[in-house]
Amino acid sequence: MVFTDLTFLFGFLPVVWLLYRLVAKTKLANFYLLIASLIFYGWGGLRSLAILILVLVWNYLAAGRIGLEEDPEKRKKVLFLAVGVNLAVLFFYRYLGVWFGGLSGQLANLPKLMPVGLSFYLFSCLSCLFDVASNRCLAPSSLINFGVYAAFFGRVNMGPIGHYARFEEQLTSHPVTRAKSAQGMSLFLQGMLRKVILADNFALLYGTINGNTTWLGNLLLGFAYFFQLYFDFSGYSRMARGLALLFGFQIDPNFNLPYTAASVQDFWRRWHISLTDWFRDYVYIPLGGNRVSANRWRINILCVWLLTGLWHGAALPFIVWGLFQGGLILLEKEYLNAGLKKLPAVISHLYLILTQLIGWTFFSSPSLMLALTRIGRYFAIGISEFADYAATFELFGNLGLFFLAILLSSGLSVLLAQMFKKQLKGKWQFWNTLGWIGVLIVCISFLVSATARTFLYAAF
Repeated sequence: MVFTDLTFLFGFLPVVWLLYRLVAKTKLANFYLLIASLIFYGWGGLRSLAILILVLVWNYLAAGRIGLEEDPEKRKKVLFLAVGVNLAVLFFYRYLGVWFGGLSGQLANLPKLMPVGLSFYLFSCLSCLFDVASNRCLAPSSLINFGVYAAFFGRVNMGPIGHYARFEEQLTSHPVTRAKSAQGMSLFLQGMLRKVILADNFALLYGTINGNTTWLGNLLLGFAYFFQLYFDFSGYSRMARGLALLFGFQIDPNFNLPYTAASVQDFWRRWHISLTDWFRDYVYIPLGGNRVSANRWRINILCVWLLTGLWHGAALPFIVWGLFQGGLILLEKEYLNAGLKKLPAVISHLYLILTQLIGWTFFSSPSLMLALTRIGRYFAIGISEFADYAATFELFGNLGLFFLAILLSSGLSVLLAQMFKKQLKGKWQFWNTLGWIGVLIVCISFLVSATARTFLYAAF
């Protein structure tokens, strides 16, 4: 079950939320949420549910053992064992079949059996282990509360990745208020708009133009994925935050207008913020961060980005994508920062767009050779011609889609909303509500017509 299933929208969510209002102020609130979350996750298969439950129990017990161990060396050994088991589960499903699938058909089939959201909830569990081991917080005292932290249905499939020490207090107190509910509904609808109206239509464009070897067609293909990925995942993240608010939880934003950044470093402070923070807190800083020699620091940066690429996938294009991002960050820190600051804002922004267009081309391509071929076509290398009828038709047929994408990804939509709010004054609430009802109707019509697609990050 995903957030755009009609079963979820008109069955699971309203029933679970209305019943939760009856138990929200009782000691049964978190138990109820955990059961609802397990039902939500188990909808996709009992095997996946069993793995999720085993992971939750193992990490709860491991965190408790780490918290009880006073000897630093023994605590470190318990931590290594606990982390090792988690990584072994991830390796078994995600990497074993990709890297060694040629040895056996059964091994090659393993990635298809991977539980949805495995890397997301495993990383959330690892956060708890690391936070307890470093004395940032106490070990969880309740398996139910820990289960809600790691398996809450609002983010178990695709995050944002949890940071236990930051979230711990909310597990014992997350009151539902009218303000939270209103904000939650607004965020959920904003996310649905991004997913159903934008991401899914860019997915259609990507599928239609895929294989076009003209310069224009290849550029449309690149930007179709460029926007599809952003609105797919940022849309999901808004929906997750909205759902969390409906049940009283506050989840930090996972995106902050990343395509308005003027450097790759700034981009990664704005894109998939929970993952960037996770690698900073639990990999980069423990490796020594920037408080080491220059060469060791460079290795730390590349190590973090190699692991970031591997987190997204085991195939070579993901690894190259990760090293590409790490290499750009090193270049900026050592050579380009001063120059980028002196450039006109438009030029530095175009630099960011170009680098990320190239990056997402690695990310979206099934092979490294195809990625390099597509990147070459951006620079008119290996194109069949400048444009053909199909590419021109798709460009003009999707101008409205690109306009809306730029409006939302640039933040101009927020400025327009503020302007209309001032102009309409007392009538703003009425028109704003009416507008979101219209968005909901349009989204439902897309869903009913079966043009909606699964979330891209479900694969990660």
